[in-house]
Amino acid sequence: MTTRSHKLLVGVLALLALAPAMHGQVRNPAPARPKPQQPIEVPVGVVVLQVDTTEGDSTRTIIQRDFDFGDRVQPLILDSVTMADIWRPGDKRINFGPLAQTRASYVVRARPTGSGLHVEVFDMKEKLRQQAFFRLPRVPFNRLPAIRDSLSTVLGERTRSTLAALEADSAARDSLTRAAARPVPLKHPGQRVAQRLTVAARDSLSRELDRRDVMLRAVAVQDTLHFDSVYARIALRDSIRRDSVGRELRFAIHGVSDEVERWLTGTRGIAATKIAFIDGTKLKIIDSDGANERVLPTVGAALSPSWHPSGRYIVYADADDRGTRIAQFDLRTMRTRLLSASSRGLNITPVYTKDGKSIVWAMGGDAPAELMLASAAGEDSLPKPFVGRTGFETTSPSFSPDGRQIVFMSPRPLTPQLYTMNVDGTSLRLLTPVVTGKRSYRTGADWSPNGQEIAFQQQNGDFQVWVIGVKDRVMRQLTNEGENEDPSWAPDGRHLAITRRLGEIGAPRSIWILDERTGRLRQLTQSGDGRLSDWSPPLRPSL
Repeated sequence: MTTRSHKLLVGVLALLALAPAMHGQVRNPAPARPKPQQPIEVPVGVVVLQVDTTEGDSTRTIIQRDFDFGDRVQPLILDSVTMADIWRPGDKRINFGPLAQTRASYVVRARPTGSGLHVEVFDMKEKLRQQAFFRLPRVPFNRLPAIRDSLSTVLGERTRSTLAALEADSAARDSLTRAAARPVPLKHPGQRVAQRLTVAARDSLSRELDRRDVMLRAVAVQDTLHFDSVYARIALRDSIRRDSVGRELRFAIHGVSDEVERWLTGTRGIAATKIAFIDGTKLKIIDSDGANERVLPTVGAALSPSWHPSGRYIVYADADDRGTRIAQFDLRTMRTRLLSASSRGLNITPVYTKDGKSIVWAMGGDAPAELMLASAAGEDSLPKPFVGRTGFETTSPSFSPDGRQIVFMSPRPLTPQLYTMNVDGTSLRLLTPVVTGKRSYRTGADWSPNGQEIAFQQQNGDFQVWVIGVKDRVMRQLTNEGENEDPSWAPDGRHLAITRRLGEIGAPRSIWILDERTGRLRQLTQSGDGRLSDWSPPLRPSL
């Protein structure tokens, strides 16, 4: 065999050996490349420098906590020695050297001024990126020690005057006693008459002194009670005023945090917001960081609160033994007004239209509940049928951010599902998909601020919180542990306030904050039975 023939034979044999492998490759192509995954969002690392020397819940602590709860900025907590090496109040320059060993991208320095805070943001190249002045409420000086000292001085002077008068009376009484003890001749009738008159005069003067002593002591007691009462009233007013301004100061600091977060990430924070919720039968509000929980006085039991776009009012369903009415609470006057267009009966799930001029709610009775509309100013005596009504039971409305569409719950075809519709009644469509043979229960919808998703609760066993894309109708489950209901979006379109119960049925519920992107949960309310929460728009402190 020639060399050429040998090579040809070897080549054929090699080709035959590779044929099965080649055949297998044709029949089983290589697996497709995995789709690129969304990169993990890493919060911006920030070092907040010391603001003042206040212990406890200081300005710096509040700002750091706000950044942490916003989930877009990570405050880096360094030890006190390192922080003192970087900067201390009163220093002119920041020492950026120790920051090279951290993952900090920015440094925030807030310096108090006479009427607020001057805030600066530096990058790691020591360049000033942004700065601004923020006005803050000034907490009144504690006047109580000075007032107590002033009242004590006045009371002391009156006490000394009373004691001097009592001593003078005592001296006069001693003088009368000595005069009575001196011997008086009583030989003649005239002397006996004079003695009787003298004794009568001494007795009268003695009784007068006794009455005066009683009066002086009574006045002294009244002075003490009066000054104690005055001090108590002043102390109460001063305490209420200082507490109120303290709350406003804390809320103003939240506003600073939110604006700095916008500088750093392009998205304003959510610290300067509040959450309304129901605890038992009480209407309450609480700051988004869990501070300043307050009860709002309502006429009857409260249900389903919802914020006005301005943040000044909260609409809710007010319940008593005769049924429910729609009520509006004014946070400026702290008073409730019942909506005249809603008589006692079935009136539930009220919300404001996006312009804040009207209220839409579900009203029912003998017929299925349908959506009605009335002026939020109370100008209507009777409700008007909402233009988007369908002829079927409809409850739990929520408007799109532009106010042109509405999502609501209706039990069609068999179980409650979510529907969307233009507010003029056109383009009605089933939003949540119904699978034949699979039971589902969807309600409690809330349209996200960016308009892209709708959060809701779904029951398939326990209730859980889900979101669905408005355009692609793709559903995602956000919770799975315990029972979770009543989702309400924060203004940033990322966080949700939800009702959460981790124990058995009947165990108390509480309000939690859920980060949709990371799944992070934090408990907001710590006691009671919190439910039916609604997140406010961004608010301003009353400066």
